This record gives sequence, structure tokens and C-alpha cells, in this order.
Amino acid sequence: MKKLLLLWISLFLLLAGQAQSTKKPWREGEMEVKIRFQQATDARRLADLHFDCDIYSQYSYAYLVPSELEQIKAEGFAYEILKPDLNAWSASFGDALVPQGYYTFDQIKSIADSLAANFPSICKKVVFGYNAQNKELAALKISRNVNIHENEPQIMFDGGIHGDEVGGSQNVIQFARDLCLQYGSDLQITNLVNSREIWLYYCVNPYGRDNMTRENGYGVDVNRDFGYMWGQEGGSQGPFSQLESKALRDCQYSNQFVSYTNYHSGTEIISYPWSYRYNQIPDQAQVDHLAQIYSTSSGYSSLPYGQGSVVMYLIQGSTKDYNYGSLGSMAWSIEISIDKQPANPQYYYAINKPSMLAIIDNVGYGVQGVVTDAITGKPVNASIYVGQNYPSYTNPELGDFHKYMIAGTYTLNIVANGYASKTIPNVVVNDLQCTTVNVQLSPLSCQYGYRVAASHIPAFNANNPGDEGYTAACLGAPDQVNYSLGKGGYIIVDMQDTIVHGAPGSNDVIVYDGGTVPEGFTLYAGNTMDGPWTNIGFGMGTTSFNMEPYGVAKARFFMLLDDNNGQANVADAGFDFDAIASLHPAIPDTVGHLTGKVYDYLNFPLSGATVISGDSAATTAADGSYRLSLKRGQQVLCAHAPGYIAQCDTMQLSAGSSYTHDFHLIYPDNVKPGTESSGELTVIPNPFSQKLSFRFSLPGEEYCTIKVYDLAGKEIMTLANRSFPGGANTFEWNCLLLSGRSLPLGCYILSLKTPESLYKTKILKSF
Repeated sequence: MKKLLLLWISLFLLLAGQAQSTKKPWREGEMEVKIRFQQATDARRLADLHFDCDIYSQYSYAYLVPSELEQIKAEGFAYEILKPDLNAWSASFGDALVPQGYYTFDQIKSIADSLAANFPSICKKVVFGYNAQNKELAALKISRNVNIHENEPQIMFDGGIHGDEVGGSQNVIQFARDLCLQYGSDLQITNLVNSREIWLYYCVNPYGRDNMTRENGYGVDVNRDFGYMWGQEGGSQGPFSQLESKALRDCQYSNQFVSYTNYHSGTEIISYPWSYRYNQIPDQAQVDHLAQIYSTSSGYSSLPYGQGSVVMYLIQGSTKDYNYGSLGSMAWSIEISIDKQPANPQYYYAINKPSMLAIIDNVGYGVQGVVTDAITGKPVNASIYVGQNYPSYTNPELGDFHKYMIAGTYTLNIVANGYASKTIPNVVVNDLQCTTVNVQLSPLSCQYGYRVAASHIPAFNANNPGDEGYTAACLGAPDQVNYSLGKGGYIIVDMQDTIVHGAPGSNDVIVYDGGTVPEGFTLYAGNTMDGPWTNIGFGMGTTSFNMEPYGVAKARFFMLLDDNNGQANVADAGFDFDAIASLHPAIPDTVGHLTGKVYDYLNFPLSGATVISGDSAATTAADGSYRLSLKRGQQVLCAHAPGYIAQCDTMQLSAGSSYTHDFHLIYPDNVKPGTESSGELTVIPNPFSQKLSFRFSLPGEEYCTIKVYDLAGKEIMTLANRSFPGGANTFEWNCLLLSGRSLPLGCYILSLKTPESLYKTKILKSF
């Protein structure tokens, strides 16, 4: 029924259009123009004009008003006008403004909401922010046990970063719907949902989709606003300057995606890193093989693939370069159609769907494992290097990692703050298989750069073939392998954990220069990767810094800015950044500190009880208190006392943390026939049927309270609440008469409390 309802809703949304017939989504007089390149330099010349255009190796699709077309003529470009009036072209489709079959953003959102509501066991929506028009920026996570992270590869697809390229969001939301509707009936989809975490970020740029523009509401190309090798292109005023890029980054930064696909329209090609330079990425063989799988699995007669800077043109600040260079994902942009708004969107989804499924399947091959603390077994937040590749990362919840690799023999290097690194050679990966390598790390007092949050090299030397450009060289411990910032460039490093200023007058961080000649830089500190930034000093060569004089009490992110001296297009241009380290890293505390008390179920402390966990044990004091120090991680604790049933609990302990945990012990269920006494209290008969006698002696006249409790400690009734004379006393109880009802059969606790003493014993009600 849910599936039928969802299909009906989807059909309704498909046919429903927003009332925007008077809306003109394009600029006045805007036209679509195809520009053909006659020289190798034409692509760069066109890019420098900063028009709205998609540039490929031999041609470009440009969206120009008449004055811009005049500039194209003046520059001598060969061109052809494909659509002379884009507003008239849009109007020909009625209120939808695009060919029939495309969803508006609001319809896409409604489908996402419907999927999350109707398939809650496998689909949930996660909102990462809102744009300036208060449209939500969200993704669907689809996976079995969707509300928890499991030891599974994570895969991400997004669409609509350029709002006028309408096919990307269409692909993503239709794919989400098929995964939900076909789960349980389609074997391939069911297996993939059961073994993967699939994230579908269905519209990166809602404003652009609503208004048929490439840019967001501030005129910024969001696909030039990302932080890895940001280049001040597309109207971007700084890395992650826009709400849309921040939200998408937060989704990506908080997960560990094995692969990332960013859908576009304007040609048909797969474009993978780098886009900012011509040098190949270390993972060239992996991403090329994965692109081949996508291409051959698709319904395209030919879907070419290659490095973005080669098959398209040089750009800075793209999502694919960020996801590979900062996050270690196999990342690319896929252009799914020659037209930005092609007719028959269902056709383009149909020929891409098999490839989407193939990628989800194949990224599970390569190498995987779990990184844990060698002492406690607790998950470790670690960086995974396979050979000289850019690092990928473990998920901190489970310590699991997943890295797509083609068949071969590799060396793994596992690096983590607070632990000694470990190298694992000769890891064999077979074709279409995944090799599992579980790693235990030993604690070590250290804290270095963990991840590159953003970087920038000025455009005049960003694509410097004489420089290796390996940003990951500045992460981890100093090793004389460095990343050169570029003349006037900068890099922002995430230290993973906040560094708190140490003793008065002491230095807090040290920056290592890996070059042979000391060079200059300025160091800034901040608590977020977006700042605000505080200048904490200038350094020449390896330099230590004290945050205190600049009013910085703590910082997690540090930005190194080159002093802009020296030459640009040479090897090792700019400051040679080897490493950054905390000068007072936390001493690894491998234990959690546990205190508490042991009580009976009348909340009276038990002295001499034993609390035990593994080889550790403590005996309670007179007030029932105990203290234990246990290894961090999951521990089982048990409390014992003579005459009571032992109680065992499971706890998750973190290093250096203090916990309080109390125990409440109960009596055994069995009561021996005959007389039971405790102190001065005697019960006859026991077991009893209707009546019994309490016999007790008092040193003098005292006020006494006599009560009955169940074995969970809940008070059942009060039998007497009065003064008794000193000496021997007998109190007769008819349970039927006092309670107005017969006490159920079972075991109970009888207590007699005076101002100075408490007496208690077990009683058994029988037939």
C-alpha cells in the first residue's frame, strides 16, 4: 500500500507545475552559444572572460547576452548560436519552464520527505543547512539499519550544484525512489542497501533550480567555492563562502565516502581529479578503472572519461578536487547529457542507473579493516595511507575504513594522533575482492596535523608542474617530506582535537620547515575551519608559537600563509611545510575512572561487598562506596555480597573520564521453611498463609515502622507505625485484614526500622 501511495504521489508531482508562467528564468536576451576552439589556448582565454559557460577540450557551451556575444566576436572565437532566446525557449514548455518530466525543487523535496516517511527502516533525511532563501539543503541516507553507522562502505551522489543543469537532481531523486521501492523485491538493490551506506544529496543549489541559473542567489558558482585549491573563480569570495558549499562540505566532512559523484549536464563525459592542475593524482589507476566500469555499465554508446584539466579545462575550487585532495574519496563529475535541459529525462536516468548500481557494488572492493586501541579495543580515529596516495579516514564510531583499490600488492601506513604509527607491507588485493586488514595501535603522546581543510595557491602558479603539490605531506609527524605552499599561498590544517593553551609563557605549537633554506610564513589560529582567524605570529623556518599573548585560549585549526617572497613557478615554491605539532599533547590515558556505591534494595549501603571487572576488584567501605580504574572501552562490572544475588552491568568507558555507577542488590528468590531471623527480628511461621507473628526486642521504648517490600525494593504496605515498649514484643499480622486483599503468593522483604536500627528478613507467602 505504501508503494502504491508513493507512486501516486510521484505521478501527481510529475504532472503538477508551479505557477510561474510570468517568470523569466534567463537574463533578458540570453542565448545558448556553442564556441569551437581552434587553438590550445582558446579554452583558457574563454575562461578568463568569466562568462557563464561550460568549457571542454575542443568546445564550450556558453550562455550569453548580446553584449557578451560581441566580446566573443571581438576575441575572434568561432561560434554557433544554438538557442537565440532562452526565455522564449523556456516559455514554450509552459509553467515548468523546462521540458516535460522534470521536477521542481519543491517536488523533489516532497518526494524525499515521502520516502523518509514511508520507508523509515532504510531511508532517513538529514538536513545540513538552509540557503539564503530558507530552502533546505539535505540528503537521504539509504541503508539497512539506517539510524546507525555499520561497518560498511559509504557512497555519495549529488546533483543540482549548477541549478540550470536539471538532470543531476532528477537522477539522484529517481534513484532514491527506486532504491526504496525495489528494496526487498530486486535482489541486486536489496543486497546493496543491506551492505552499503548510500547518501543521495538531491539538490545542492535550490535557488539555481528554482530560477534556472548556474549560480546561487548571490551569483556564485558553488562548484568554484570549495576549499581545496580554491582560486577565487566563479564569484567566490573565499573557500566555502556560501551556505550551499558549507552544507555540502559538512555532509562530506562528517562521513568517510569511498566514492563521490557530482552530476552535471552540458556534455557527456566523466571528469576526475585533478581539475586545478595537469599532474596526475596518485590514485590515477584506481579512478580510471572505476570510470571505465561506470562507462561500460551505462547505456551510452560512448561515455569518455579522463582527468578534468585535460578533457575539460583548468578550474579551481571544485567539489571533486576537494573530495579527493582533502577527504581521500574516489571523486568525479559526470556530465550526463549534451543539453543542460534535455528532453526525456527518464531516458538519461535509465542509462545512468545501471552505472550507479555498478559503482556502489565495486567500491566495496579493495582494502578494508578496523583500527583499534591495542590496550582497550576501542575504535581509533585514524588516517589510512595506501602507498603514496592521499589519506582516507576511519569512521570514529567503529574505527572502520574502506579504500577502493585495483588488484595489486600495497603497503598500508596507519597514522593516528595519540598513537604510534604502523606500517603493514605486502597487502595483496585480488580483482573483485576486498582484503581485510585489522590494525591495533599502541598509545603514544603525540598530536599532529590530521586533515587538510582548505588550501589556496594564487592562480598565476596554481598549476606549477615543477611542484609536487602533495598537500598530505604536511600531515602527521615531521619526516622531511613537505608540501610547498606556493608563493603567497596558504593551507588550513585540522588538528583533529582542540589544543588548549598550556602553562603561562609556554609555547603551544611548532611548525616544521622541511626545506634546506628557512622561509617565512604567518600562522593563524581558529576554532573552526571558517575562522575567525587570529594572527599568532610570524615564523622563519621551523618555529614554535605561544597562543597566550594573542588571547587565544584554544584552537583546533591553523592556517599557514606564505610570506609571498621568492619565485612562483619553480620547484618548492613558497614555504616548505613539513608538519605542525602540539607541544603539549595529552598523555594517553588508557583507563576510565569509576566510583559508586553498593546498596540493598531498601537503599541501605552494603559494607564488604565486592565489585569486580576482569582482574580488577574493590571491596566496599562502611558507606558502601568503591573505586576502580579500568581500561577504556567496553567493560563488564559485577557486584557481589553474601546472601544477595550478584548484579552485572556493561559500561563503555573513555580514557581519562570519570564515571559514577551504583549497584542495588536483591535477595534470592528462595526462602527456606522454618524460622528466619535478622538481628532481633523473628518471623513465625515462615512460609505463612494468612497470619504470622513478628517477635523483636527493644532496649527501651522506641518508635518503630514495620513495612513489606517486594524483591525489587518497591514498598507494598505499612503494617505498623507506632511506639513499642522496651523488652520483648510480639506483633500479630493478618495480611488479609490489614491490606483489604490477600497478599499475592511470593517472596517479600519485611523490615522493622527504629530511629537507631534497621532489621530486615525475607518472608514467603504460600497457600
